[in-house]
Amino acid sequence: MGRQSAVRLALGVVISGIFPVFYAISGFVLRKQFWKAMVPIFAIHVVLINVVENLVPVLPKPALMAAADIAQLQSRLSFDGVAIIIGVAVGYVCFLYASITEARRYFRVHAEMELAAEIHRVLVPSIDTKLGNFQFYGHSLPSGEVGGDLIDLAGSEERWVAYVADVSGHGVAPGVVAGMVKSAARMLLSSAEGSLHLQARLNEVLYPLKTPDMFVTFCFVACSEDGLQFGLAGHPAILHFSAKTKEVTQLECSNLPLGILPVAEFATSEVRTAKGDVLALYTDGLLEASNAAGEEFGIKRLQAELQRLGNESLNVICQSLQESVARHGTQFDDQSVLLIRQL
Repeated sequence: MGRQSAVRLALGVVISGIFPVFYAISGFVLRKQFWKAMVPIFAIHVVLINVVENLVPVLPKPALMAAADIAQLQSRLSFDGVAIIIGVAVGYVCFLYASITEARRYFRVHAEMELAAEIHRVLVPSIDTKLGNFQFYGHSLPSGEVGGDLIDLAGSEERWVAYVADVSGHGVAPGVVAGMVKSAARMLLSSAEGSLHLQARLNEVLYPLKTPDMFVTFCFVACSEDGLQFGLAGHPAILHFSAKTKEVTQLECSNLPLGILPVAEFATSEVRTAKGDVLALYTDGLLEASNAAGEEFGIKRLQAELQRLGNESLNVICQSLQESVARHGTQFDDQSVLLIRQL
């Protein structure tokens, strides 16, 4: 009733204005664990209010009020009333402005992400087909709306190339680069060179089209009249399940990832398969899935799963591998598998 001093009023306004901002920030940053910050912030809030009340008490209430004091009190109350109305109006306008602005931004970004996700689904469809004496099955599971993994199969019954690519990073940018990889690979595979210099040509194409910190790991298996060839560019080893021995071996051919150097040579190697053998191409998202103890799924577990499931149908193997990884730990990266079986 007009007995607050200017210092106490100012401190009350500052405290009442700052702490809601702290509450909002803790909610946005911590999400479901907001209480971890809000509880101590609320405790500090209450303590400060009590400190202000004790250190800056209100003015004493007069026993009698003269006409001039009554007029001053009426003026102060009128000012307070108008200030409250203005404060509420300004706060409401700011709230509406922030809500409308954020809603527009959200729907714009959401529409862009939906479009990017649709493009990703077109670029990286599931694979389930046969070419000659080989059967193929592949599936890519992005960690978000848009992934940077790529699985693809191109060619005819006599000559084909199956490959898996993994663009570094997450989100839209790696998805765009993955689209460039597929376009460039398809163009190169349709040329006379075929898969002979696929990695080297892809490297030359991609190097100037990406940011310096981005690169692409790549692995492929190619079939021609000379048999099966494979290549790896900074990619995890291809796994080879032997239907005869029931063993799983790692096929390695070390090269730098694509896009590291403007010009580079990439080695390839040969692999021999028999009826029923399975070749597994995959991305490191399966290997890097970690459990609560921080233990990664790892290539040994992947080998054991492929050894256990090697005689199953390819779609069952692929689904079981991804389910085993999901049971082990949370997915933080895109997870892609491309399986090849000789019939």
